[in-house]
Amino acid sequence: MSSDVRGAAVAPRESKIYPDTWEIAYNSGVLQAEKKFCLIVPESVARAADGWPVLFFLHGRGRTPRSLVDLEPMRREFQAAPFCTVFPQGDDGWYIDSPVDPRGRYEADLEETIALAGRVRPLSRTRERRAITGWSMGGYGAVRFAIRHPEDFGVVAGIIALLDFPRRADLPEGQNYAVPVARFGTDPAAWLRFNPLPEAAALRGRAVFILTAADAFDRTGNERFHARLRELKIPHEFLVLPGAHTFDVVQEAVPRVVNFVARSFNPEPGRRPEPPIPTP
Repeated sequence: MSSDVRGAAVAPRESKIYPDTWEIAYNSGVLQAEKKFCLIVPESVARAADGWPVLFFLHGRGRTPRSLVDLEPMRREFQAAPFCTVFPQGDDGWYIDSPVDPRGRYEADLEETIALAGRVRPLSRTRERRAITGWSMGGYGAVRFAIRHPEDFGVVAGIIALLDFPRRADLPEGQNYAVPVARFGTDPAAWLRFNPLPEAAALRGRAVFILTAADAFDRTGNERFHARLRELKIPHEFLVLPGAHTFDVVQEAVPRVVNFVARSFNPEPGRRPEPPIPTP
């Protein structure tokens, strides 16, 4: 973690927005702007010796930290989970430090948010009790961040994530996504260092869940990532749901990801989650 992130001066301001649910506003030392994140702490979460188990859930492009939190069925899933969930604000930043916009330091911003969340609540610092996931842009950001910060997360999941991206538009028809050049630049050769696929080996030793949808434009990229993990003999779960690259699929995926994270955290006997939900 960079020194400017560790030393960022923040003054968090908490608002309780639902039972067990808070919105926390703070002044970002990285982006020099007010930022927010949401936090759900279920009543049932017992405080472990090294802190509470935690899932960081990154939103997709055009969404916010409250996109799931404001939906009661989704909120209930997190309120019933055997861990806390933090929902950072990623704006349209792709959770990267942009090579072309020096102000767009969204990987450093995510580091700052993670560190702040650990200061406002006693979150576990043990890798095996820390998870990161997200959907679409957030799924890309979650997997890439886990690859680049191997000491931080023992559990990683991507929901309709772009996992062979950014890249040239040479995948099958309907399976490409326009690269946001304002964030990534225009040089395809430079894109490679932002693409999670070549770095998939860094996920060895982590619990990994990749979820896509049958008609989603991200399916080919996810299948390529799945194939690479198999080639590397990295154990993981891979699931294809009906549907496309939509928020409906994200909502369908949430209980499956919550279940996966709970199983991966290996909760106490008596609070053991249900077995894996089979692929339709």
